[in-house]
Amino acid sequence: MTFKKMNYYPVYLNLKGRRVLVVGAGDVSLQKLGQLLACKAKVHVVAPEALPQIQKLARDGRIKWSKRACKSIDLNGASLVIAATDDSALQKSIAAAARVRKIWVNVVDVPPLCDFIAPAVVSRGDIQIAISTGGAAPALAKHLRRKLESWVGPEYADFVAMVKKWRPEVLKLSKERRLSLWECIASDEFINDIKRDGITKAEARLKDWIYDRRND
Repeated sequence: MTFKKMNYYPVYLNLKGRRVLVVGAGDVSLQKLGQLLACKAKVHVVAPEALPQIQKLARDGRIKWSKRACKSIDLNGASLVIAATDDSALQKSIAAAARVRKIWVNVVDVPPLCDFIAPAVVSRGDIQIAISTGGAAPALAKHLRRKLESWVGPEYADFVAMVKKWRPEVLKLSKERRLSLWECIASDEFINDIKRDGITKAEARLKDWIYDRRND
């Protein structure tokens, strides 16, 4: 058996309720904060200055902001560390401190200091498509993301939301009927039906398949 070489192991993290330290409070940090808050992480930002948007997040209680330079003690209790700073000495210091504590660290745009890298992501409801070039060409990853965004429309999010709702009923079916059902709905034809006719009609079709009312 042969295995294809991979520099990074692809994984999605559940950060709900977990503490994430973000060092820096500029434009890059703001982008990261949006993603982290969407994941319901508990975010602690440490930076002497911050963008107005980040200051507002702190005032609203959505994040904690320590208006000062980062200290090694700030890493204590963190599940993840993101260094979004251009200070190379600080980048190395944060990476070293994180590794001593066995905390996963990402130093933005400095792959050699990273335990993990953040991919470009296409999100459609519960669907997430991650694109990575292993840190070699982030601009290409963004280019591919834009292409996928034009291809994977909102109808895919509608599809997943609908299937999630009816999944308990689908699981009651026999294995043979489940396989037949997935062949019918996990298809371009059915996705295009959602796009053309809307989710209500598509859901009615799904219910007919589940309860085998197609010939009624």
